[in-house]
Amino acid sequence: MDAITRTRRFFSYRRAPGIWMLDHDASGERRLAPDDLIAALTTAAPVLAGAPMLWRASSSSNIVTPDGADSGLKGQRLYLPVTDAALIPAAGMALVTVLWATGRGWIEIGNAGQALQRTLVDAVVWQPERLDFVAPPTLADGITRTPPPSRILGNPAALFDLRQLIDLADGTLQAQATAARKAATAAKRDACQAARDAWVEQAAPGMASRAGIPVERAKAALWTAASTLTLTGDFLLIASDGTEVTVAALLGNPGKWHGKRFHDPLEPDNDHRDGRIAWANLRSGGRPALFSHAHGGRRFELLRPARRIHLRRGDRARVVDQCLELTRERGELFDFGEGAALVRITDDARALPVNRDWLTDYFDRAMAFYVQVEHQKEGVGVFEDEPADAPQWAATRIIAKDGERGLPRLNAIVTAPTLRLDGSILEAPGDDAPSRLLFLSNTPDLPHLPLNPRQVDAVLALQRLWAPFARFPLVDQVDRAVVLAALLTACVRASLTTAPGFGFDAPTAGTGKTLLAQAIGALFTGDLPPALPPASAQDEEARKRLFAALRDNHRTILWDNIREPFGNAALDAFLTAPTFTDRILGKSETATLPNRALFLATGNNLRLVGDTCRRVLVARLDARIEQPYRREFEFCPAQMTLSRRHELVAAGLTIIRAWIAAGRPRHGKGRSASFEGWDELVRQPVCWVASWSQDLRLADPLDATERAFEADPESSKLAALLDAWAGCFRVNVARLTVANVIQHANTDTRPGENGYPIAETDDNRETRTALRDALLEIAGERGGTAITPRILGRWIERHAERRLNGQRLVQEGISHRAKRWMVASDATRRGRRKKTPQTPQTPLCPNREGRFKTITPLRATRTSLNKINRVATDGRRTEGS
Repeated sequence: MDAITRTRRFFSYRRAPGIWMLDHDASGERRLAPDDLIAALTTAAPVLAGAPMLWRASSSSNIVTPDGADSGLKGQRLYLPVTDAALIPAAGMALVTVLWATGRGWIEIGNAGQALQRTLVDAVVWQPERLDFVAPPTLADGITRTPPPSRILGNPAALFDLRQLIDLADGTLQAQATAARKAATAAKRDACQAARDAWVEQAAPGMASRAGIPVERAKAALWTAASTLTLTGDFLLIASDGTEVTVAALLGNPGKWHGKRFHDPLEPDNDHRDGRIAWANLRSGGRPALFSHAHGGRRFELLRPARRIHLRRGDRARVVDQCLELTRERGELFDFGEGAALVRITDDARALPVNRDWLTDYFDRAMAFYVQVEHQKEGVGVFEDEPADAPQWAATRIIAKDGERGLPRLNAIVTAPTLRLDGSILEAPGDDAPSRLLFLSNTPDLPHLPLNPRQVDAVLALQRLWAPFARFPLVDQVDRAVVLAALLTACVRASLTTAPGFGFDAPTAGTGKTLLAQAIGALFTGDLPPALPPASAQDEEARKRLFAALRDNHRTILWDNIREPFGNAALDAFLTAPTFTDRILGKSETATLPNRALFLATGNNLRLVGDTCRRVLVARLDARIEQPYRREFEFCPAQMTLSRRHELVAAGLTIIRAWIAAGRPRHGKGRSASFEGWDELVRQPVCWVASWSQDLRLADPLDATERAFEADPESSKLAALLDAWAGCFRVNVARLTVANVIQHANTDTRPGENGYPIAETDDNRETRTALRDALLEIAGERGGTAITPRILGRWIERHAERRLNGQRLVQEGISHRAKRWMVASDATRRGRRKKTPQTPQTPLCPNREGRFKTITPLRATRTSLNKINRVATDGRRTEGS
């Protein structure tokens, strides 16, 4: 069927001119005449005084029946042409704030005693999926309509800038509006209580009769629903087809009732509400709930009936077992990660550790503990049940049973469909045992994922997925491939044991790096990740920051505006480890947590160092203008990602599934070490798309690694050292200590073939200068010209055996406890080459005064050879590495 759903998947505001509608639908004395309404709005918000607007009556106004009865002016609409329709929701909130702050807000009392906030205009009509039915009504025979004529105010060709109204609602007005709401609510508190009591008294007998429960239990269920928005097991719901079912029966059969539609629980008989206004979410993976769209939307928690547990002395093991059994039945707590720490799931889809006090409170709410107490009645001992508090010792014992509780194991939480590591589709909300993922969903309209999509489906999916990101000024096909890889990673990150991080850099601030990173993070989590300042380059600080983020279950970690060369051992370990272990701050214990976080980083001219070059893929943006932050776009990529998130995730998963259906072709050469699962589910699909995509030119995202190493300051230092070393000493032959190398860089002598120093000539002075510059860059003292042997030795050890341009530093023996180093070329086999002894050049040997003297080669003794392999400076030996 050629139809679309009225959801944000298909409806959104664009950054373009549009129409802002204001709906005045007040009743009684709050209903204003047209002139009074316009005067009240422009008085409260003077910026509206000159705005162009169209006034017209609602379609239900002035309906005249055959007997001449006129329904009168029911509702009024004001239509304002605006410059930027994307600002309509924010402008609507600003107008409501202004109206409350200026005394034009009030509290209406609902049928069940709810305190409903109201203003001159409806505060919920600006959601993009809501439609304004402006067509005239269809009238039956004999019924006519005589509405007042529409009228235009202001310049009809003008456009109103909504930012004027948004700026008007500043912090002062917001504080005044908050105070006004509190005062109005407090003034109606007694009236709300009276209305609630009357509603309970009126509704309880009917509910008790239909549910087959005592009236007092029905009253308790109704009062709890009206006062706390919690529906207990006795509460009776009305399904859209008229079927009545208790909450207990609903929870007892989630397979039947999940996703079904219901009347509003508090106003089921309201003629203005339809029977599909609420829906049951019983398989969200969290606490079951009923969502109603009445009065702007509200969430009712569905509470299971409490189970009774008898407390008696000497029977603690049974109580612990019963508490565990009931906890498993409720499915609200999980064992997290390899260490199996007990966690709870928050409303914002985070897994947080459970402590003893929280668990005790949970038991008090979910279970009914009691003790039996003997009472004397007419001289006879009678045991009666008396309520008891949940025992703390039960919570303590259960928390201590890490790995033994038998609860579902959890590695990560997702809020959109995803793929398991084997490529199979996970689209059913709830706990998924094979993948250890918990899929939480608060919508009944999840997208359908095709099992075997074709390449043509992947083409359409690529267009949908790339739409919010098409305007970012990515430089070339490698940068576009990195962004596409980041998007696909966001779709499946929870299933991947490891995944590289993604960096975004630009030559100028304001190019869109942070916005791009936040949009990708929004695709992963469903909300905008906060842009955090980066940790320092110190390993300890980075390790603490990363562990704290995992412990708080932040699924996206965004380090923004990195200024220094980026990379350290803690970050490298974090990105290549499926789990991360560290000490809990303030405690003498460690914790091991699953690492399924998406790591993002931004910076101007971002430079990676060391092993981080292969662990973070960088995409570069360049707007090629002097002031990129002054650009304007017709939509916000992050907001579009949020509003279309499920559609975009489905598009990303369709691309991967199409690659799987095509036989998993491998267009990307080699494999990405440490990221094998990511290479299979993300990199290879990107390379496959690159093989056929015509509109979006792509490359292998792993090519970004080569760029990073080329720009790595450490790589540049190593390349300079290898080139200078090869120019000063013979490759694959000269075996020198760090002290030998420093001494040559600081003097006008050079070693010969076997390391014997010989006098310098003009031909090698340039290479010696290059060697000294390379050593100073690596181990020079700050602000000085001296080279520190210890720093140089440690640096060489860290970079030993690393190849650049076919050369590498290798250790070749030890002399006087100092390591000897040689530059080896891949053109020859590593190791000491056997050579025919040759007569060395006339060597110079350092004496005790640090001066060189000529010795006879054929009479060189072991003692003199040892002297040759030492360096004397100012009469003292300088230790090498």
